Amino acid sequence: MFKKKKNSDLYLSDLQPLSAGGKTLLTITYIILLIWAAFILVPLAIMVISSFNGNQGQYISMSGDFVFSLDNFRYLFKETQFLKWVLNTLKIAVATTLLTLIFVSFTGYAYSRFRFKGKKASLITIMLVQIIPAFAGITAYYAIHSIVSGIIPVFSRPAMLILIYSGGAIASNTFILKGYLDTISPELDEAAKIDGCSNMQVYRLIIMPLARPMLAIIALQCFIGPFLDYMMPKILLTNPGDYTLATGLFTLISDVRNMNQPAFAAGGFLSAVPVMLLFLVLQDELVSGLSSGAVKG
Repeated sequence: MFKKKKNSDLYLSDLQPLSAGGKTLLTITYIILLIWAAFILVPLAIMVISSFNGNQGQYISMSGDFVFSLDNFRYLFKETQFLKWVLNTLKIAVATTLLTLIFVSFTGYAYSRFRFKGKKASLITIMLVQIIPAFAGITAYYAIHSIVSGIIPVFSRPAMLILIYSGGAIASNTFILKGYLDTISPELDEAAKIDGCSNMQVYRLIIMPLARPMLAIIALQCFIGPFLDYMMPKILLTNPGDYTLATGLFTLISDVRNMNQPAFAAGGFLSAVPVMLLFLVLQDELVSGLSSGAVKG
């Protein structure tokens, strides 16, 4: 009997096998990705470990033994205004997100579906305004707040901060939503209008349900912004009771007299919880938004 010789060179795939150079480049790519992941994960691991390590002083130390403790969290809730900083940040983040979504949904729809005089010029203007950093207008913000608060006494500096955040987000996200709506066939609008729908009904019943994945991404970005920004709240908010999380937590490491880096790490750990919860709520929309581009049409 003749034994069939196994062909080791047989490659059952549409893709060609990697050459020696390709394998080398692939190995280098994996090494770079692992190093990049280490730069991200190692600080996060140190933050989490330091948050629950009671065997520390004013400064974070990884050399001693780990002793599980909640003292750093107790310090945050009892010795600082952490809960108030969280509430302040949540109010600003939620208000910024709602204002941005309302205005961006209208502006993105208008720029995507309508033709009007000055459309191109206004888009270019919005793009050019984004080049100017928000910090450059700090003097104007003070002047605007002084004028408006003189007319409307309840107009506070946190309200001014909300307008700054939402104003910048509206300008930048208008381009994003317009580009997404441009991929939706205008034939859907025409079919709805033939059935008797008005422009507002087309916007409410056709466009917005299809734009939900992109609106979810915009909402997540707008919500995260106030949690990350330090400079603008530090300049505008002079009352410690009005501080946001980033500004309030920075007071734990900015002065040697009340230095408490482990408590700062615990605050950073807790500040990620609201963002994670929102991400879990929106994850279905986010996943559908990523996958819809491959099956659209």
